[in-house]
Amino acid sequence: MSTLALKQDYHGRNIYIFREKFPDNSKQWWTGYVQLRHTDSIYSLVKQNQNQFDNFYKIEEYVNAFLPITAAGKEEKINDIDLFIGFDTAEPFLADTTLNDCKKELMSWVNQLEKE
Repeated sequence: MSTLALKQDYHGRNIYIFREKFPDNSKQWWTGYVQLRHTDSIYSLVKQNQNQFDNFYKIEEYVNAFLPITAAGKEEKINDIDLFIGFDTAEPFLADTTLNDCKKELMSWVNQLEKE
């Protein structure tokens, strides 16, 4: 189950953070997404390979990510028009990640995309 925890405009891009959890509340984690622009150098790569990446290392050539990129393409819980890159913190070693950590990470991604 997903619950929107944050939606914010940052440098003209939307960033989203969701609180995810299993129906029985046995596990909770965060997912975060940055909206891509048509002018981003990464945009065509994501558009051609939407949610079909064998690995996300190709994307990390464009964005230096502390939280691993685990999503690229359209995100149905947001909309079916825009393209996004995103992460999740479902791995045990990311269990202490906070909402603020997620927000800082997404802002860092936007700043890197803006410098391209």
